[in-house]
Amino acid sequence: MTFFKVKENITAVIAVLIAIFTLFTSFVGTDAEVYLFPRIAAVIIAILAAFLLMKVLSNRDTEEVMTSSLIKWKTLWPSLVIGLIYLICLEVVGFYVSSFVAFFAIVALYGKRHMFDPKRGLFKLGVATIFMIVLFLLFWNLLHVRTPTGFLI
Repeated sequence: MTFFKVKENITAVIAVLIAIFTLFTSFVGTDAEVYLFPRIAAVIIAILAAFLLMKVLSNRDTEEVMTSSLIKWKTLWPSLVIGLIYLICLEVVGFYVSSFVAFFAIVALYGKRHMFDPKRGLFKLGVATIFMIVLFLLFWNLLHVRTPTGFLI
């Protein structure tokens, strides 16, 4: 079966499985008012996964068989470490501060320019700040979602 020897096909199948899981967990046995945001996110994930699957199925004639590994661990492991530290600090420090630090670390680490360039560092800091302001307004004011609080909010 050559379908699963193409990276895009594997990604599309995994995305569809995640979409099915998120749809199931957000719609089955849950309160509609409490789970409004997860339901919106689950529907968006399902729509994007469906588009990805349609794109993969329509490009079957141009697919190339995988010659390298599916996951580039050397590139991925720093973000996994950042995510682990984020999960550990979330309850202690607070959602907004730990999310800001994690987002800034990922933007600084994976940005196009060198992470220690002062001009780009200030820009990335501004982007992380704007991202957290939007996240705060979205969760706190629009959706009325309680986020984990710690000693730094």
